[in-house]
Amino acid sequence: MNRPLQSLLPALVAMLVACGPSDPPAGETARDHALAHAQPGYVCPMHPQMTSDEPGSCPVCGMDLVKRKSETTEGDVQRVLSYRHPHKPNVTSDVPMKDEMGMDYVPVYAGPAASGEGILVSAEVRNNLGVRVAEVSRGLLPRTIRAVGQVSYDEGRVQHVHARAEGWVERLFVSSVGDRVNRGDPLLELYSPRLVTAQEEYLQALRMGGEALIRASETRLRALGISDEEIRRVREAGQVDGRILYRAPSAGVVTRLGIRDGMFVKPDTDMVVLADLGQVWIEADVLARQSAWLARGLSASVKLDQLPGRDLTGELTYVYPEADPRTRAVRVRLAFDNPGEALKPNSFATVTISEPDPVPMLIVPLEALIRTSEQTRVIVEIAPNRFAPRLIDVAYESGDMGAIAAGLAAGERVVVSGQFMLDSEANLRGELERISGPPVEQSGGASAQHEH
Repeated sequence: MNRPLQSLLPALVAMLVACGPSDPPAGETARDHALAHAQPGYVCPMHPQMTSDEPGSCPVCGMDLVKRKSETTEGDVQRVLSYRHPHKPNVTSDVPMKDEMGMDYVPVYAGPAASGEGILVSAEVRNNLGVRVAEVSRGLLPRTIRAVGQVSYDEGRVQHVHARAEGWVERLFVSSVGDRVNRGDPLLELYSPRLVTAQEEYLQALRMGGEALIRASETRLRALGISDEEIRRVREAGQVDGRILYRAPSAGVVTRLGIRDGMFVKPDTDMVVLADLGQVWIEADVLARQSAWLARGLSASVKLDQLPGRDLTGELTYVYPEADPRTRAVRVRLAFDNPGEALKPNSFATVTISEPDPVPMLIVPLEALIRTSEQTRVIVEIAPNRFAPRLIDVAYESGDMGAIAAGLAAGERVVVSGQFMLDSEANLRGELERISGPPVEQSGGASAQHEH
């Protein structure tokens, strides 16, 4: 028998004798019966110093006294949830181990915590605060990113038409942005004095009959953008007109028209821009802290306002290698076929990207987290109605759940409602100072998982 119990035994025996000759109630040992007298069974939920052996009301506030729960006896077997560093309570392990000084890790039991640790509240106070708890579980939590994107032109299907010599626009065959053209359709006719000179040299070479001179003249005409068909027309007509006809290099719609009839243009003038809408891109900006696991080939779904009830499914075709200099976001790209041109460039889209092969992680609801500028913590129910703050490290978030990298063990219970009141009480009692220290660490054999 331990020394404190030996010193209390005479007093307990005296109390037991004072009860009279009747036997203790059935199922209650003499020791438990004596302890009931030593520690009154009813207490005020608001004034713990007000106790009584019988039900009644608090003389201070008038609230009904509540029954006190007995502590776990020495013979009870408690389940070990994890092992905690003796000097760093935020460092945990699934297996027994020693710290850097050779001291054993402290076991964390599923039963009541050591006397004085954490904050003890009554069942009534717990109910008044609306305290709810959730169990820390280990499972799959695929990371999911939802980002706003927009439909854009496939840059590989955009064609720019430039003049290769200065001149004047004599005829324009397209009238406005949005006009549709097929491959080979005429776009504009240009008159160029430089082309007049090149055509004269070509006709002179034909008259002289030198094969090398003729090939050189034809090469110069092609360099000015003259097609073989136009060269043949000049050769057959035998006269100079100084005009060149520009045709559509591909089918599409006119997205930019930078000229009008009679305008003087130079080689750097972007005269006509054509885009093929048979395939389009959808680009979205992802926050930098969410972009580490993004890679080409990941599946994604897209919602568009113009297609209600119809989700598009595709995959990432490109992840841009740099972040936007203004928003610091990382851009991703998807490509979609566009039959019927239902996807309109510059319209908004909602892009959802999901992780394909997640690994098991410790999972808690995000509503359990208490965030500050320097740390993230939760309130853990370390024993029935006894709560303590705990520093944690959040690996990532997905939906309304968070994956925990360190600080918790599977099977522990965290507070998801009313935790801020408990956190304030812990702060008043100095519990937060006790857990303050180095950032959350991960020791060898620990249960937490690092972000992959």
